[in-house]
Amino acid sequence: MKQLLITIVFSVFIFLNIKAQQVEPPFWWVGMHNDVVQIMIHHDEIAKLELKTESTDVEIVKVNKVENPNYVFVDLRIKKEAKAGEVELNFYGKKRRPQYTINYELKERRANSAQRKGFGQEDVVYLLMPDRFANGNTDNDNVKGYPEQADRNNPDGRHGGDLQGIENNLDYLQELGISAIWLNPVMENNMPAVSYHGYAITNFYKIDARFGSNDDYLKMVQTAKSKDIKIVMDMV
Repeated sequence: MKQLLITIVFSVFIFLNIKAQQVEPPFWWVGMHNDVVQIMIHHDEIAKLELKTESTDVEIVKVNKVENPNYVFVDLRIKKEAKAGEVELNFYGKKRRPQYTINYELKERRANSAQRKGFGQEDVVYLLMPDRFANGNTDNDNVKGYPEQADRNNPDGRHGGDLQGIENNLDYLQELGISAIWLNPVMENNMPAVSYHGYAITNFYKIDARFGSNDDYLKMVQTAKSKDIKIVMDMV
């Protein structure tokens, strides 16, 4: 019974250890022109540990520490010959075994991804505030975990516009002659009030659930591309 209790406690500790992890950006790509990426790692007392890796695909250039011991900023060089996959970043304390390990993913770049064309003076750009444009999915007007709820009677509140509403109206925008849509930020903005404009991002890697999901964003962009409409991402 005592051994079972120890096992359960240890398992819970490991679970909490994993849940506490925060890594940004959560992944990167091989074959980038700039071969060094800086990764922010947030974990209790992480700055007191020593970072090592046995991977031959990457090189730890520098571990930047700040006043807060729960953060480190790692300059990681991804070698030219690196292959897509996961690399282990091991944090050591006084023991020989790693105290903490991150399996950092390196993704394969899409073919010709570097050849994308940006917007220019030849484009007709439509500045669009997603929350105020069109509500294509009323199911995401109010989402658990987000304190600000939809209230169309409040001029400073959220009114329910979303990514599906934009996608539903791409034909209309195309008929207007629009060749590029400049979206106000659609990343997560989990502020208690006046979050509709998007300019107080709380998570740069997640679409605000009241607009949709990351997959919804990708689908909307792909649909716009099929209509020769570019999407300009705004973030602050």
